[in-house]
Formats: sequence, C-alpha cells, structure tokens
Amino acid sequence: MLSVKLFEKGNHIKKLLYIVSILLAPIFSVHAENSPVIHLVTEHLPPYQIEDDNKSLSGFAVEVIRETIKRSQYDYTMNSYSWVRSYNLAQMKANHCIFSIARTKTRENLFKWVGAISKINNTSLWARKDRVIDVTKLEDAKKYTIAVNRNDVTHIGLMERGFKEDEHLYVLDDGKSLINLLITRPEIDLIVADDTTIKFRTELEGIAINKLQRIYEIKDLPLNFHLACSKQTNDDIIKHLAEKLQSLYQDGSYEAILDKWRDKFSVPKL
Repeated sequence: MLSVKLFEKGNHIKKLLYIVSILLAPIFSVHAENSPVIHLVTEHLPPYQIEDDNKSLSGFAVEVIRETIKRSQYDYTMNSYSWVRSYNLAQMKANHCIFSIARTKTRENLFKWVGAISKINNTSLWARKDRVIDVTKLEDAKKYTIAVNRNDVTHIGLMERGFKEDEHLYVLDDGKSLINLLITRPEIDLIVADDTTIKFRTELEGIAINKLQRIYEIKDLPLNFHLACSKQTNDDIIKHLAEKLQSLYQDGSYEAILDKWRDKFSVPKL
C-alpha cells in the first residue's frame, strides 16, 4: 500500500513539474529574445587583432573585447574578415559590432558607439627608404600615389582632407597587402599607418622595418580605436556593453591587459 502511495505521489510531482515547465516556457522564451547573440567582427591588425593560420584570434583589443563580453549577459561570436566585409556587416546587420574602428566625423552617424578600446595614436605617411619623397605639409602628399585600405580611417580621413580616389589614392580591399604593394610596386609612393601597426605589418611580410622611412606625421588624423555596433542594434544592448567596457577601466583590468601588450606598442627605431 505504501509503495502504491509513493508511486502516485511521484506521478503527481511529475505532473506538477510538467505544468510548471509549460507555464515558465514563455518567460524563458522572452529572456532568450532579450538576450541575443552579439556578433563581433574585426580584421587582422596586429597587435590589436592577430589572426593565426587557424583563424584563431588574439591581441590587445581582442582581450579587451572578450573581457567586456564576458562581463555582459550576452553570448557572442567573434570572426576576422577583410576590413571591407567587417565594416559592411557592422552597418547592415542588427547585433553586429566591429572593432578596432577609429571614430571619425564621417562615421559618427553610421554606427552606435560603445566606447574606446585604445589610446590615441597619430598616423604617418611611410615610403621606401630608397625613395626621395618631399612632404613638408599634408597637401604636398597629393603629388604622390598613396595606397589605402578601403573604408578604413586612412581612406576616409584622407578623403575628408581633399584627397581623391584614382587621383591621389590607390584603394585596396585587403589591407594585408599594403606593405608588399609599397615594396614591389614602383607606382605606389606612400602608405599610411601608425607607429604600432607598421612594425607588425612589416614582420608579417618578412620585410625589415629599416627598409622604410617615416615621411610625415598626420597629427590631426588620430587612431582612436573603438567598439561600435550597427544602428539596428537595440540601445539597451549598447548601454549595457558600454557599462561593461567602462568597468574594465574602473577596476584596473584595462591597464592589466595593456601591461601584457605594452612592449608591442613601442615605436620602431628607424
């Protein structure tokens, strides 16, 4: 008799659990809808983002972004593409966010800006060491052909300053080829890069940094790298990510990550 009662009691509990699960299902469904997956897109730009042969990502900015998302309520994906593809995805698709992207006047209304992930670096014009290039002000650079990566800060920044595609600018869809283009193509006179990434770009191509010369520093074209998301992304998501990113600065985590990479940010000796 006792075993029968226990059996009936067990069935009763199972029925209650089933009913509770049915009642709670809409709540879990709403929670899932309110916690979308954040799709992070980027490019290979050492030491901020370093893509290895297996497509795995490391780098200073990667660590900052991963720690930010880890503190959030969201799951995420992170992929490296060409800059053009990442840039387009982060404009067209909801819950797609891009890093490391410089915040410029032209881009201001194209994205929702989460926050800064790097300190400001100035950009410079670079040429081969064996070339004679005369640039004492930025306007002088219009005498030369400058290779830039499509839709990156150098491309947009120079166009904002009166440079024109196919007249002053040779525009690439993949920035990985910039150094090689400068070295191998005599019609390319200059490229634009900051002191940090130029060292890694030359190493990637197997070219010694002393094969290049810094021609002119563009002091009003800063690389202030940010995390930004598409305008279709909900404002609550932007606010939440901004708070989590800011918390890295507040508790010392940002400086701790920077310390790990500080030696990679040293200015190359030419």
